[in-house]
Amino acid sequence: MMPFPFSLLCDLLNKLDRARTKRVSKKATIGTAYARIIITWFEEHREVVPREGPGVVAFLSCVFPERRPDRVFELQEKRLESIIQQAQCLGATRLRVLQNWRKKNGLDFASCVEHIMSPTDAEPKPGPKLSLEEINETLDRIAAISSFSSFDLKQKVKAMYPQPVRASDVLSRIFRRLSGSEAKWMIRMILKSYSPVQIPEELVLGQVHFFLPRLLTFQNSFEVACKLLSGPTAVLTGSQVLEDIGNSEGSPGQGLVPQIGVMITRPKFEKARSIRHCCGLAGGRRLSVERKYDGEYCQVHIDLSAGGDCIKIFSKSGRDSTRDRIGLHDTLKASLRLGGVDCVIKKCCILEGELLVWNDRHQRIEPFHKIRKYVQRSGRYIGTTRDSPIEPEEHLMIVFYDVLLFDDIACIWESHSTRRQRLRSVVQCIPGQADLGKYEMIDFSFPGAYDTLSRAFARAITQRWEGLVLKAYDGPYTSLNGSHSHIKLKKDYIPGLGDTADFAIVGGRRDAKVEQELGIGKLWWTSFYIGCLLNKNDVCRFNARPEFLVVDTIGAHGISNRDILFLNRHGYFREVPFAHYISEYRVELDLGQIWPPTDLFKDPFVVELVGAGFDKPANSRYYTLRFPRIQKIHQDRTFKDTVSLAEIQELARRSAEPPGDGEVEEERNWLEKLRTANPSPNHFSSGSGKS
Repeated sequence: MMPFPFSLLCDLLNKLDRARTKRVSKKATIGTAYARIIITWFEEHREVVPREGPGVVAFLSCVFPERRPDRVFELQEKRLESIIQQAQCLGATRLRVLQNWRKKNGLDFASCVEHIMSPTDAEPKPGPKLSLEEINETLDRIAAISSFSSFDLKQKVKAMYPQPVRASDVLSRIFRRLSGSEAKWMIRMILKSYSPVQIPEELVLGQVHFFLPRLLTFQNSFEVACKLLSGPTAVLTGSQVLEDIGNSEGSPGQGLVPQIGVMITRPKFEKARSIRHCCGLAGGRRLSVERKYDGEYCQVHIDLSAGGDCIKIFSKSGRDSTRDRIGLHDTLKASLRLGGVDCVIKKCCILEGELLVWNDRHQRIEPFHKIRKYVQRSGRYIGTTRDSPIEPEEHLMIVFYDVLLFDDIACIWESHSTRRQRLRSVVQCIPGQADLGKYEMIDFSFPGAYDTLSRAFARAITQRWEGLVLKAYDGPYTSLNGSHSHIKLKKDYIPGLGDTADFAIVGGRRDAKVEQELGIGKLWWTSFYIGCLLNKNDVCRFNARPEFLVVDTIGAHGISNRDILFLNRHGYFREVPFAHYISEYRVELDLGQIWPPTDLFKDPFVVELVGAGFDKPANSRYYTLRFPRIQKIHQDRTFKDTVSLAEIQELARRSAEPPGDGEVEEERNWLEKLRTANPSPNHFSSGSGKS
C-alpha cells in the first residue's frame, strides 16, 4: 500500500476545525457534524487508509498521539519556537510575529506558526510530500533521545538506527517541507493534543476496523491490537467476531489471552454522586466493595522466561515504570516467591495493585505525597526539594487487588470472586510490605443494600480512606462490549460532603487553546491563581498590608463556564499587570513548575473550593486542597474571610488524624450526612452512570 500522505490527515483536521468554529454556539450538533465529516472522509480515502502492518500503527499513532505514553519528546513551545526560527530562517521582524503566542492576548503557539508560514505556501517545498510513516519514524527517533520514553522504544530505535538524531535538525528539515496549516497540526501532534479539535476516538477507530475500539479496551497498544486484527480474530462481521472469541455463557473476548509485557487496558470508572446514584449504577448486581487506596497504580507483569529481568511494572498512564519503581522489586520477588520452590507461577503472571508508603513505627499507610521520595521519574526525583528526609521506619509496600493473567489462564474473563481466590494462592502477604486489598460483597438486588453501602462508606470516611471502588462480583475484569464499568465512590463526589474552605483568587492567566475549547467567547483569563493569606492576624487586627502565597491554580476542569464568565466580566474592572508588589498587597509564588499570572486582581475574589482531602504539592512545605473545584463565588465576603495558610494546615492536620475515641460518634455523623445527601431512600432508582 502507498504511504499515507500527512496532507490528507491535515485536511480532516481542518474540516473538523471549521465545523467547530461554525457550530461553537450550537454544541449539541458538533458531535453530529464531526461524525458526518469523519465518515465522509474515510469513504473518500478508503483505498489509501492503512488497515494492517506498520502503516496502520503509524496512522493511529499520528491521529491519536496522546495514546502513546511510551513516547516522550520533551519539546514544548519555547524549544519548538527556536526550531521554527531555524527552519524558516526568521529575521527579527518575523520572529516577533511568531512570538505573539507569548503575549497576554495572543494566539496559541501552533496558530502563530501557521500565521508566520502561510505567506510562503505558494513557494516550492524541498523533498517529497511528507507521509505519516515518515513522521511516525521521526517521532520514534526523537522520543528515543528522552530518558522519559520507554526502555523498549529506545532499544527498538537503537537497533534500527544506531546513530542518535538531534531533534532540532530533523524537525527543521520536516518543517521546511510543510505548509502553514500542516505545520500547525504537526506542532499539535508533537504537543500530543490537537485541541481545540477533539477527535471522537471510538468513531475513528471503528472506521479503521469495526473491532479495533473493542480490542483497545483489552490491551493498550496499537501494535498489539493491530496484530490481533490480522490474526485468527480478524473476520468480516461483528457477529462473527463475537462468535469466534466469545461464547453464550461468558463475556465476548474469552478467546483472547493478554500478552505479557503489554499493558492491559483498565476498565472505565463511573463516578457515583450519591449513595442512591451508586445503587442505581449497581443495577441489582452483586458487587465487590473495596477500599480505594491513595497510592500509585501498578500493573505488574512477571515473565519467568526473562530470567533476572522478569519484572515489568506499568503506571496508570501506561508508561513502563519498571526502573523507576526499583525499590519495589525485592518486595515483589518475596511476596510472589519468585525463584523459590513454593512459587506457584510457572510461566507468567499479571497482577494489579497500589504502591504505597508504609510506616513501621505507626503501623499505617503514609500520605500520598511521600511516595515521590521513594519513586524516581526516569532516574530523577521530582518535586522533593522541600520534602523531609526519608525516615528509617518508612518504606514502599504494595497492596494487590487483582490477578489478570496466571500462566496460560486469561483471568480477565473470569469472575471477580474467582480472581480473588487465585490472587490469594499467588501472593504471600508480608506485614508492612505486601498485602491483599480488603473487600466485602454487597448484593444490590436486596432492599438492605442501600443501608449496607451507607454504613460501609461512612466507615470508610471515618477511617480516612480515599473512598470505595465497586466491581462486579460475578463479572469479568473487562469486556469487549464495554458492559463492565467499575464504580468510584468518594465523599467529594457527593455535593456538600467534600473538604471545603474559602480561598482568595488573586490573579489569572489566559491559554488561547483553552479559550477555543470552551467556546464561550473572548476571555481574558482561563486559569486562576489561588492565594492564602500569610499575615491574616495582622491584616484583621491592624489593617496591615496583605501578603498572599499562591498555593495552586485552577483551570477550566475545576470551574463551571458560568463562573469563568463571571470572573472574566468582573475581573476586567479590577485587573493590574502582575508584579510581586502592588499597592494593595504583596504576592509570593511558591510553585516553580507553573507560569506566573499575567494579571492580578486589586480586590481578590472570594471562592469556596471543594477538594478531595489535602495534599502537599511538589517542592513545597505546606498542604492545600487536592483536586480543587470552585463550588461558589462569594460576593458578600472579602479576602479577610478566607483561610490563612496556617488555618489550611490545621484543617489538613485534622482531616488526616485518626478518629480516636470518638470513632463511633463520627461514623454516626457521617451516616446521617449521607442520608441527608440522599433525600429519597428508593435505591432502585435508575442511574445513567453519566456524571
